[in-house]
Amino acid sequence: MRDLKLGPNGDVIIEDGDAATVSDNDELNQRIAVTLQTRLDEFEPEEDSWGLTRENALGKAFNEDFLREDIEDAITSQVDERISVQEINFDENEATRSLAVDIKYTIPDSDEVQTVNANLGGDD
Repeated sequence: MRDLKLGPNGDVIIEDGDAATVSDNDELNQRIAVTLQTRLDEFEPEEDSWGLTRENALGKAFNEDFLREDIEDAITSQVDERISVQEINFDENEATRSLAVDIKYTIPDSDEVQTVNANLGGDD
């Protein structure tokens, strides 16, 4: 697939006067990051729920095991059910109430391990 390339703040990247695009592994990485950075049901009306619930991600209810399950569910149900998540690591910053997430996964029909990073909450 092909999609518009987004910068770190979510803006479309313009290169040489045209909107830049991403494809293949880069597009899949971007789709995973955007899904995880979007609050569940943030965009309405949508027929299907889209995004990640923040219930287990930030604040007093932070629970790594539950959040890992939420992330895997979001990726397999909203991005591609064939993705196999291998590892999820968290870096919590209580001062900014943000959570950096590093995810290692294998792409469909390949043993190649990909890594995607997403920031949840805060000003990141």
